[in-house]
Amino acid sequence: FVSQNPQEQFIAASVEEELAFPLESMGIEREEMVRRITGALNLWGLQDLRTSSHQELSGGERKRVLLAVQEVLQARLWILDEAFDDLDQQWRDRLRETIQTSDKTILVLASRYLEEFSGLFDQVVLLDQKTIHTPAFDELLPRFSQLCGDDQPNPLEAQVPQIAEKHKLCCTNLQAERKRQSTLLGQSFSLNVPDFHLESGELVTLVGPNGSGKSSFSRLLCGLDEPKGGAVTIDGQPFSAKELSRKVGYLFQNPDLQIFLPTVEEELSWSLKRRKDLEYEQVKSRVAECADLFGLTLSDTPSTMSYPLRKALQAAVYFLLDRPFYILDELDSSLTYHSALSIIARLRQRGAGLLIITHDRHFAGRIAQRGYSIVDGRMESL
Repeated sequence: FVSQNPQEQFIAASVEEELAFPLESMGIEREEMVRRITGALNLWGLQDLRTSSHQELSGGERKRVLLAVQEVLQARLWILDEAFDDLDQQWRDRLRETIQTSDKTILVLASRYLEEFSGLFDQVVLLDQKTIHTPAFDELLPRFSQLCGDDQPNPLEAQVPQIAEKHKLCCTNLQAERKRQSTLLGQSFSLNVPDFHLESGELVTLVGPNGSGKSSFSRLLCGLDEPKGGAVTIDGQPFSAKELSRKVGYLFQNPDLQIFLPTVEEELSWSLKRRKDLEYEQVKSRVAECADLFGLTLSDTPSTMSYPLRKALQAAVYFLLDRPFYILDELDSSLTYHSALSIIARLRQRGAGLLIITHDRHFAGRIAQRGYSIVDGRMESL
């Protein structure tokens, strides 16, 4: 089983140990273990990451590790929840090939990337209000779009209010370097950004292969990491890391890293309660309105909510923080197109500039005014 949130399934200290652990538990002979692990690492492009910690990996690399675990187990049944999410096109193609050529029974749960399904499965089942339907594939896409709201008007087509105060986030000749301490061959990651800019009200996308540096660039923009060279400026002025964190909201790829309180109400009200300009009733009113806007129940416990709802909660928290710029790292992962577009529209409605990281070029094409890509450690305009 591979869940839609790869992070929650890791238990070992390194990629290689993650693959070895279930085999050791099954009492597999050492020679057979080495053979299976080597084959799975090669299949999923993880050879140079075998000694890396999962904390050093990108979301797509983590997904590939869990697929490699399924490979070494040689289980007769695979269950893959949102199987194609987090993977770039190269590895989505590899997963398609694996499914097509496998003699296993493979069950894929999905709310996106349905175009990848064509000619791939023996049967497609549509779950609607706890009722199972088995439409032909050519009937599936229109029915699914209707069910998910993807056939509704694009929320981003709504008029953006006049922006009273415009801002511009820029990077020029930005350079970053980070060494994966446990990576074989001492490989290090480097990134060069000749020019990047994001203005108030803009929707800009960032694409690139798994592990290319998209999340690392995001950490530079919001002040979590410092660049090796160059600077991040807003309206032409350099900002300290602390100041950037108050201007640029970064929604992590994994929402669980930013949710830590017992209830939705406490999570939403935490930052507002620390504002001296807001009375108790104002905080309560804003929290209730925000929960309604994002489809959340105030009494719910985040740890028991579905992964898509936790992503909605993460977005709602940042909506209340009201930053002039937002970075949405794989927001669309595990969400339907309409749900993702609705969240983007809400964060943008106050005139914020949004940088949206995605592997889905179809999704990027629906939302982007401009775009950037990272290939071989260099960012370029699309």
